[in-house]
Amino acid sequence: MERSAVKKGPGRRPAAKPAAAEVRGGADAPKVEMRQAIKKVATRLLTVHGLNGVSFRDIAMELGITTTNIHYHFGNKNGLVDEVIADYVAEVEARHRTIWLAADKSLPEKLRQLVEYNWERYQQVNKGRDGGNTWSLIGRMRLESQALSDDARKSLASFTSTLHELIRTAVDDAWRRGELDESTPRQDLAFLILNIVNSSSVFTHGTGGFDRLELFFDAFSRVVLSAYAGPHAPSSTGRTKRKRN
Repeated sequence: MERSAVKKGPGRRPAAKPAAAEVRGGADAPKVEMRQAIKKVATRLLTVHGLNGVSFRDIAMELGITTTNIHYHFGNKNGLVDEVIADYVAEVEARHRTIWLAADKSLPEKLRQLVEYNWERYQQVNKGRDGGNTWSLIGRMRLESQALSDDARKSLASFTSTLHELIRTAVDDAWRRGELDESTPRQDLAFLILNIVNSSSVFTHGTGGFDRLELFFDAFSRVVLSAYAGPHAPSSTGRTKRKRN
């Protein structure tokens, strides 16, 4: 016998499936928050002390949790380090895109914005301007790349490649706008800027302060960029003055 169809009331719609968060009742929120807290502490400790200078115990003691908790979220140390590096690279890459692709900024202005961004990161692990802690996780992990997993090394290599393309784009844009002379060796200039950016953290660590790095960027803008200045080049780069802490 043929089954009769179930009639729907006028305007009645099938009940929508509840969102995953509603089904769980937000039960996963504490887990997500704990993962983020672990990664935040791990990022700072790895940046300052390096891969071999940080253990799960160090992270657990700072957060007031057990090492078992960290193992639960990340498995082993490689799992934690891989995720920390991937997150850090994504965050830094996004900021570099904002700086280098800004259509309303000149090349010297972009270099100044980069110095400001470096200053933000420097302050996260240093007090005042004379601290000697390495402030870039990328710079620190490059020094220990042999101890990293393949995934972590790929993240670092991907960042370098992306950064090079962003800087090349910024140099080409400056050349098209007339900031740089027609004869400017753009690939060479982009390569120089790339290496300055990549060595910034190590540079301040070696000299024991941020002032030297800022002076170096200023000198590069004045000497190198002015040597290839085009008809529409900015008149001066100017140095950002900051109050000492």
